[in-house]
Amino acid sequence: MSSIIIITLLVNLLIEASESFTVVVPADPVVAHVGSSVILSCWISPPENAEALEIRWYRHDFNNPVLLYNHGKIQDVQECFRNRTSLTLRSDQSGGLKDGDVSLRLEKLTFQDEGPFHCYASGDTVYDSKVVDLKITDPSGPWKALFFSVLICALLGLVGLILYKYRHKLTGKKPADEICEEEVLEKLAKEDCEETMAKLAKEGDINIDELRKHAVEISIDSERLHPDLILTKDYKIVRDGPGYNHTGDEFPYELCAFGAQRFTSGRHYWEVDLTRDNTPTKHYWLIGVVKQGNCRVKNRSAVTASAGFWFLCSDGPNGFHTNTDPPVKLSLTPRPERLGVLLDYDDGQLSFYNVTERKHLLTISSRFSGSVVPLFNPGVGDESPLKILDCPEPVESAADYSQPLLSNSSD
Repeated sequence: MSSIIIITLLVNLLIEASESFTVVVPADPVVAHVGSSVILSCWISPPENAEALEIRWYRHDFNNPVLLYNHGKIQDVQECFRNRTSLTLRSDQSGGLKDGDVSLRLEKLTFQDEGPFHCYASGDTVYDSKVVDLKITDPSGPWKALFFSVLICALLGLVGLILYKYRHKLTGKKPADEICEEEVLEKLAKEDCEETMAKLAKEGDINIDELRKHAVEISIDSERLHPDLILTKDYKIVRDGPGYNHTGDEFPYELCAFGAQRFTSGRHYWEVDLTRDNTPTKHYWLIGVVKQGNCRVKNRSAVTASAGFWFLCSDGPNGFHTNTDPPVKLSLTPRPERLGVLLDYDDGQLSFYNVTERKHLLTISSRFSGSVVPLFNPGVGDESPLKILDCPEPVESAADYSQPLLSNSSD
């Protein structure tokens, strides 16, 4: 009898062990713009069919789910997320629920959506949950501040002028000294308004000279160059070769060139020219950094952040995107003619700037380890090549030291 009990217990333990799984989510916060859509990735490891599981996405209250999937269909959706949520694929290679992919898609993002989202999966004898942190950014923030400040300035000036003139209508008199005073006040008010507008217009600008204090000389490693790329003798200009046969609509991720410089700490800045005289601005390029040693690139699935790649890509009519998980799509107008790249290794940040417009475009947050090197890809089909520039010396002045390095950053 005791042998039967022991065997039964062992069988139960084996059954429970075979049914165990873990919920996996991205380690870094997911960043998206207000009004856009985003995918909060979540999957089961080891992969198993999740169609028979209970999948619950919730924020602060377990019993008030953002989305609840059970018994093979969606059972409940929180009111404020109705018509904005669905279960989706976290990548083109995903097999969906049958492959353990329980990712959540959020649409029409608002600032109220920012914060933690819990991904919970439960079977008959096992369950697990993890948290995805969502951050919402507003790229039009500085311009909204400028618009409302100008509007308030104009309204205050109008109200002040009406009250001032109305006072004279009540008294019927305007002494000579008050006429002089009125002219002085109007002049001061105009100067203050102009000064305020000029100050606010510059708030979104980036201090390029401050960035260039971290400039380093970058060149391309000719020994690790893709055979279908052409490189100049100074190792600064690269483009696609005439013999390269590009098939399909996907960006040619394999045409990679790698920087000869390695970084393991500190801040490092470089600039890339994306246009040439009398030719259109490049529409296809990929610029960022990569972990040292990762030089075999075949397609998009090989250039993920988990594989040691971090970049911003311009894919012609398909727009701009990052390779973060999930990817962030951007609408950049005007198209950058000169791109600035700042690698802050110690703080785990890779930032991109439109040097011509003096604007911050994007910051990718990650955790770098080991050596990282610059990454370049000139794409195919453009007249202009991709050219690494030697940054000019920054202008030293007292004003430079008073301005922050990032005066308008995206989290």
